[in-house]
Amino acid sequence: MSRSRKGSKKASRKSSASSKPSANRKPVELDAEQVSAAIAPIELPKDEQERLAAAMSQRHANVMRVRRDRTDAFRFSHSDADSLNPIDVPWYPLALAIPDGFHASRSIDFAAGDFYLQDAGSLLALAAAEAHTDSLSGQLVCDLCAAPGGKATGLLEAIGDDGFLLANEPIRSRVAPLAYNLSRTGSDRYAISSEDPDALAEKLPGVFDTILIDAPCSGQALLSRGRQSKGAVNESMVATNAARQQRILAAAHKLLRPGGTIVYSTCTFAVAENEDQIDWMIRELEMQPFPVSTLSDYQSPLADCGYRVWPHRDECAGAFAARLTKPIVVGESEEAAEFSEDPWLLRRGVLRSEQPLDSDCDELIQSVLGVSPSEADTEGSVFFRQRDWIAEAFCKGAPEWVKQDWTIGPEVAHRTGQTWKPSHACALRHTSDPLTVNAARIELDDTEAATFLAGGTVPTDLRGWLIVQHQNRPLGWGKADGRIGKNHLPTHARMQVAKNVTQEQST
Repeated sequence: MSRSRKGSKKASRKSSASSKPSANRKPVELDAEQVSAAIAPIELPKDEQERLAAAMSQRHANVMRVRRDRTDAFRFSHSDADSLNPIDVPWYPLALAIPDGFHASRSIDFAAGDFYLQDAGSLLALAAAEAHTDSLSGQLVCDLCAAPGGKATGLLEAIGDDGFLLANEPIRSRVAPLAYNLSRTGSDRYAISSEDPDALAEKLPGVFDTILIDAPCSGQALLSRGRQSKGAVNESMVATNAARQQRILAAAHKLLRPGGTIVYSTCTFAVAENEDQIDWMIRELEMQPFPVSTLSDYQSPLADCGYRVWPHRDECAGAFAARLTKPIVVGESEEAAEFSEDPWLLRRGVLRSEQPLDSDCDELIQSVLGVSPSEADTEGSVFFRQRDWIAEAFCKGAPEWVKQDWTIGPEVAHRTGQTWKPSHACALRHTSDPLTVNAARIELDDTEAATFLAGGTVPTDLRGWLIVQHQNRPLGWGKADGRIGKNHLPTHARMQVAKNVTQEQST
């Protein structure tokens, strides 16, 4: 695998208006001496230090991580095959550069959930977890610091129709965008929590097959986006974050089953927050290195199982990732050994709601999902739960612990005043049996879809709740009266589709 980044003329990642950060945030500049001190004891030649310092103050364009179930049918307005260059992010083959002229965040493809926009460096953690392969299929996975969802959504896609994800975000104000991004995948095989890692470890010890920790850090890779100050390179800042990271890693170790895997990542360059944490996990937690063969080109000079991408070499903001495993201790009880071999053993249960849903909510769910919540609960196939003005539905085969009041499930309905309405996440949902959304559907062309995404109505002779879609991809709910379909897209899901993209999609 070559370290060089090949980008076609139409797919350059050096700059892109479609993913340009806010102009109000100015990059923070460092000199070569400051950079050298920040990455010590890693040594770089003087000229490379200067190139790194310059690159750390340059904004790098986002890339598109294409949704796994959309890769074969991914639709672009550009017919030129060179505009889709699959080697633009060599460490993560499901990511593509944004073609010039394609306003990714203002496209119908984005609204339909075809891809997630993120810095290429952030994909290093998913590469370390091998989320682009089938390695995580069927696993019970935890993203311990999950918001806003760039990695959690990748993990959710990777676990397939038999796995389950707990996306934990300790900061409650960040849960809403996390929930929205998870819903955009169309999967329902997840729960959300907002727990301190220590508290979560007390609730679910030894449960997970894989845990990803995108740890809070000094954020030196964020200097280029103006999202961090020069204080990010201060020793005191680095030391404070390193101590916090060790507390989180200790909690993750408790959450992990014997034989399970930890993927640790940061967006900083400080060795104390990266390779030193690997040494600490091996020494204090008795973890074992678990190298990723496909990332050998990015191996850290200080750790066999640690990997780095650099802004001056790899056309990204920069990142670090590592993979380690928790050994199965010789002399474990027979039950523990069996548990470690079967990721789901002792973690399944029959899920039944403790209280019936409101009759209006029950009736609505039955009409749009084709299953009665009360009957599903009796059969133990699905767990429905009502939280005052929100109704949730966990997938068939979800772990028993999702019944706890500290979990948040995929939303299927919400109440406005006294009226229950289907939730936006329900329109996008596609994976669960028996919760197949069976509402009427209306297909829109490019122009109609752009109007709908902007908040407009759609013409239809249908009546009742219907799913508005574009090229068989759900966009959201409408409610029709036989003449027009009223728009029920939530405000945060609306957008003005870029005119040039719409026009090209129509040709």
